[in-house]
Amino acid sequence: MLKNYLKIALRNLRKRKGYAFINVVGLAIGMTCCLLILLYVVDELRYDRFHEHADDIYRLRVERFSSGGEAELTAAASAPMLPAALQDFPQIAAGARLAQRTYLVERGTERFYEERFFWADSSMFDVFTFPFVAGNPTTALARPYSVVLTASTAKKYFGDQDPIGQVLTIEDWDLTVTGVVQDVPVQSHFSFDFLGSFSTIEVLEDRPSNEWNWWSLGYYTYLRIGEGVDVAALQEQLREMPSRYIGDQEEVSGYRQFLYLQPLTDIHLHSDYRAEIEPNSDIAYVYVFSAIAVFILLIACINFMNLATARSAQRAREVGLRKVVGAGKHQLIGQFLGESILMSLFALLLSLVLIQLLLPLFSQLAFKTLTLNYIKEWPYMLLAVGFAVIVGVLAGSYPAFALSAFRPAQVLKGDVVPGGRAAMLRKGLVVFQFAISVFLIAGSLVVFQQLQFMRTQNLGFQKEQMVVLNVRNNQEVVSRYESVERAMNGLPSVLEATFSSSVPGRSNYTNVISRQEGMTDDGQTMGILGVDYDFIDTYSLELAAGRGFSREMGTDTSAFVINEATMKAVGWQTPDEAIGQNLTRQFGDTRTVIGVVKDFNFASLQHTVEPLVLQLQPSWFNYITLRISTENVPEAMASISNTWNTFSPGRPVEYFFLDDDYDRQYRTEERISQILGLFTVLAIFIACLGLFGLASFTAEQRTKEIGVRKVLGASVSGIVALLSRDFLKLILVAFVVATPIAYFIMHRWLQDFAYHIAISWTTFALAGGTALGIALLTVSYQSVKAALADPVKSLRYE
Repeated sequence: MLKNYLKIALRNLRKRKGYAFINVVGLAIGMTCCLLILLYVVDELRYDRFHEHADDIYRLRVERFSSGGEAELTAAASAPMLPAALQDFPQIAAGARLAQRTYLVERGTERFYEERFFWADSSMFDVFTFPFVAGNPTTALARPYSVVLTASTAKKYFGDQDPIGQVLTIEDWDLTVTGVVQDVPVQSHFSFDFLGSFSTIEVLEDRPSNEWNWWSLGYYTYLRIGEGVDVAALQEQLREMPSRYIGDQEEVSGYRQFLYLQPLTDIHLHSDYRAEIEPNSDIAYVYVFSAIAVFILLIACINFMNLATARSAQRAREVGLRKVVGAGKHQLIGQFLGESILMSLFALLLSLVLIQLLLPLFSQLAFKTLTLNYIKEWPYMLLAVGFAVIVGVLAGSYPAFALSAFRPAQVLKGDVVPGGRAAMLRKGLVVFQFAISVFLIAGSLVVFQQLQFMRTQNLGFQKEQMVVLNVRNNQEVVSRYESVERAMNGLPSVLEATFSSSVPGRSNYTNVISRQEGMTDDGQTMGILGVDYDFIDTYSLELAAGRGFSREMGTDTSAFVINEATMKAVGWQTPDEAIGQNLTRQFGDTRTVIGVVKDFNFASLQHTVEPLVLQLQPSWFNYITLRISTENVPEAMASISNTWNTFSPGRPVEYFFLDDDYDRQYRTEERISQILGLFTVLAIFIACLGLFGLASFTAEQRTKEIGVRKVLGASVSGIVALLSRDFLKLILVAFVVATPIAYFIMHRWLQDFAYHIAISWTTFALAGGTALGIALLTVSYQSVKAALADPVKSLRYE
């Protein structure tokens, strides 16, 4: 019986090659999209789960409140918080701190700036699971001036030599390699190349870290909670721990600090706080991509159902004869489901080939390294086969039950209308397919328009032609910053130069600013930017009132220039009102406001312009910004590099272009736009495959009608319009259904941006027009082909 069913299934596929091609290719593309997105989703959900105690590890995060402002949510804690927590709460089994730095690392003649250097507690490996290649995890970070490397970093600096006991010069210190661990897995919310012993900086500070500043939030703190501990109760006890240690300082500081526990496995998809170690993802995008995968697979399954029900009459006599000779309904259902599953398995094989071809491109779009090893990951292959069977059952369920329900007497007398019993269902499914397509087109357009808006919006400062050199703790340069600036300004290619503690698009220092000292009603957490005298001119900031910093005014070293957001935050109504007023920084540093600059987007357009205070502070300088001529950029960079080397011959020059660096904040949206665009194209292609098959079937069923109409004088255009009209009506219905849903969802998405486009009706008109045009081209091919056919051939047997 099964052998017979298999023969019939293969015979039907060979007989109807076009029908089989449309179904197999459509299902294959749908499965490919679904499996690719599944790889992406699984990769996202795996983050930080490789640690042995992953479910018991929590990050300590801080919420700071200024009296007159909103909460400042920070991923980092202060250094003394861990020793205090370990002392006060025995429920904590282990804890470790990480402090990220960028250092110049030297060995022999080789010098590299390393951005993934962390100071770490000796208990690091009691909390996290990083398998050792060499060394002892218990003692590796126990002593000062010790460092642990990853395997690839050890290879980079020592080649095939044994790195244990070797010495690396890091800044001005000689650190001994005491351990080598395997490279950090990709699915980690932080990655490192070096782990220096935390006791090293305690020696350099010449005091234990529990005596350090409680207000300096620069230490990522992780706790491993003991088994059976009530985490909620521990959270309540931890929350106000800072007040027990520094309550006397809170009134003066203008701050209150509260501690919260954040599960390690939630960080990658649920955390977007200030000072994250690395940019995290968002669970919303996991949901979005999962929904797209389901929709695309549904479109492919709908194609199968539509074509199968449309061609039901062609197999009606077969069903009738089988029933007459004794075939039961369950046998017929089994046969048709078997054919559907067989076609789905063929689609799976083609899908696996497509995945191998598309995986590098998809990995590049997703900024991931996705792989699929069929041997090592055999459970996924079994899952894929099971997935194909389920798809086959879902896609073939309605055709199987519809065909098996035919009554033999009606079938054999010719009373069955070709595909008529499912005509309304087919129309509904076509509407559903193209509603999804219109939604995806509209969504892609909105995301693209928002990206273009963010890239082209006037930010309030000069972004183009700006080269930024990274100073990186280089005291040779900072101590002579005025000489460096004069030398850079003397280059023909440099138009202006300025030093600052940060640059637009990167984080800056924060502090409580108020009109009075201490915990006052107008105290606000604000950004503080250390600048030199030329920052305002170099960045082309526009003054709303007052003036910028001047070398001729000695009192400017104790002055502020603020933006309009700061002016409004502390309660001044106009820029002129702010001039001459005093503002007090945390712990009593009072300065006079000499100027107000118009608001500019120091951070991305996802956020409103926040209060920002500028002050002359050479000790904070981290960057040199140069506005350059664009006539000969390579020559300009060569002269800048030579000038740098005259002031800092031992350190390589590092630079980036400000516009590129600023736009990197939008990489997530750019990635979403590209992936959404790719899957939109594929979804439309699958939908059009089905539409092409239905149009072909319709033209075939109306061959004699078309012949008669042509004999009676019907034009080609009239016949094309006749055959296309019903399909185009369905596309219009799909447009009406999809538009309000797309508007609602995309409007909600845009609310995540402080500055965003207004969704225009032209976006939906373009989406609907695109879907309509593609559908018209798809249907018109079959319509024109039928209209141009010789009527004699279609009517010769009548």
